[in-house]
Amino acid sequence: MGVSTWMKLSLRIKLFLFVPVFALVPWLGYQTFQKLQHFATEAQSEALRVLAESLKPELDALNPIDKQPGLRLGPEPMRRPPVLDGFFDEWPDGPDALADDRISLKIGQFDDRLAFALEVKDTTRFYREPLFGRTEAVPFDAVRLRLTDRSSATDVVLAAEASGAFDAEVTNEPLPLNTSLRVRAYWWEFSGGYRLEWDMPVSEVEGRQIDLVQFDHNWIEPIERRYQFTIEPLNARLQQLARRLAGETRQIMVIDSDGLVMAKTTAPDDMPSLLISDAWQTGAVVTDQDIRVNVPLTTETGRYSILIAAPTSEIVGTAQQALVTLAWQTLGVLGVLILGLSVYSGRLAERITRLRRELKSYLDTRGRFSSEPYLTDATTSDEVGELSRDVQQVLRDLARYTAFLERIPRTLRHELSNPMSTVQTSLELLSDERDPDQQARLRATAERGIQKLESTLAKVTEAASLEEALRDEDQHGFDVARVTRDAIESIQRTVTDRQWSVDIPAESVVILGNDLRFEQMLDKLLDNARDYAPNDGLITIGIRDQINAVSLWVENEGPSLKIQDGVDAFQMFSGTRNDSTGSHLGLGLYVVRLIAESMGAQVSIGNTKRGVRVEVTGLRVP
Repeated sequence: MGVSTWMKLSLRIKLFLFVPVFALVPWLGYQTFQKLQHFATEAQSEALRVLAESLKPELDALNPIDKQPGLRLGPEPMRRPPVLDGFFDEWPDGPDALADDRISLKIGQFDDRLAFALEVKDTTRFYREPLFGRTEAVPFDAVRLRLTDRSSATDVVLAAEASGAFDAEVTNEPLPLNTSLRVRAYWWEFSGGYRLEWDMPVSEVEGRQIDLVQFDHNWIEPIERRYQFTIEPLNARLQQLARRLAGETRQIMVIDSDGLVMAKTTAPDDMPSLLISDAWQTGAVVTDQDIRVNVPLTTETGRYSILIAAPTSEIVGTAQQALVTLAWQTLGVLGVLILGLSVYSGRLAERITRLRRELKSYLDTRGRFSSEPYLTDATTSDEVGELSRDVQQVLRDLARYTAFLERIPRTLRHELSNPMSTVQTSLELLSDERDPDQQARLRATAERGIQKLESTLAKVTEAASLEEALRDEDQHGFDVARVTRDAIESIQRTVTDRQWSVDIPAESVVILGNDLRFEQMLDKLLDNARDYAPNDGLITIGIRDQINAVSLWVENEGPSLKIQDGVDAFQMFSGTRNDSTGSHLGLGLYVVRLIAESMGAQVSIGNTKRGVRVEVTGLRVP
């Protein structure tokens, strides 16, 4: 789009063309959000890597484990020590370690304790009964564990006399191998079977073959179900350290080079658990729920993979929600912005159009002002109001200037026609006059007319060049009280037919300006007051120090001021006041205004009880 085409567009269209720029706001917000998310992810990943490094000393101290052939079962980590009560509510969710159509076995570990939860389907349940003098025990349902290694064996018989807690029967071979082992258990009967919970130290299970036999006694044919497996428990010390490092918000899993889980903590709520397959991924993986880091470590005992999962940080975790919220908020803001711009641009265009229409209404067909300008928006306080007030002031100044231009020909004609008529009449009479005395009188009259013409032209030239001369003059501080007193003392010696009164502070009053120009302005004010004051009339000159500004005023006795409507008394050729005979060109007060404005002041004129007062206010102080 070219510059000329752009300038032809209306203001409303131009404002709407800028609206798409606001679409950059959500894009910039999204880019910033992505950078913050990346930074937070990297920071959290690095923190998790440092956390993984803290496991290295414990891994260096691990002892090698002899792996047993056959079925190997691994325990699930538990958040707290199990409560043996026959209910499995506190057990972690997950697949059973051992299950078939008759039994299901869960294995859990908390630090150095292994817990077992066995559920048996059995419609006929027989409890263990006391001998009561019998030589043989009555058959009963039971579970027997036989733990064997190369040098010893331990038998644990789990049989209860009723539902509730009990201690299992433990025997060791060779005797006595371990007389301190105590296996606590809990038997709970339910419809269709029973549940059995017990716990054991990790040291009693680690590296030993386990034979689990479930005895199902019934009246027809007793059944024995046998299961043989080994348990690969989590390293107790490593598990305890990992649990402390994980806390309530993280999950840690340690896997050796063979894929064996050495330590694993429970996953926090609402976060999926770590899997062995996560060790195949390298670096950090960020999901909607968590961040997962795989940290490979090489220690003295081998190579390990430390998997750590943690909820995303507050910045990363609320990323999607924040992004959606930001998007909706941005759309809402853009909608309100577009609506506001529409209303604002429409209102602004309407006000500007009205301003243009009002300006045209104040001009007639010949481009002249038809009435006193008044703009509707001149009373508002915004920029359009300021523009309206400035335009209104310009219109008024132009109206005065137009009146001034219209008055110049009449004023100049009046001021020049009288001396020119005098010169012309004197020359005509001089050509026919033979009397030498009369000729001398006529020549003197013609010379006075010529001098009056020269004086008028000199005054006009001086006034016209004064404004340009004032622009380049240097301003400095000077004592206005002293300058005023000196000027009054000087005029009192030459003008004795007027009374002079002063109201000037005795101390020094310093203003910023040009002292020579101030004397010229004061001289014009005094001349103007002297011309309109009657014989023996009183002329008063005063100065007021208003701390941040100084004012000067000159008041003369005499007739009141009568200015024609629309005529500025301080404009060039403003006319003679009080309908005088034209001895004044209206240049004195014009010079006063120019000099006062060059010093940052304003001038005013008005009637008082005694006469007329001209005041210069706002003279600047250094």
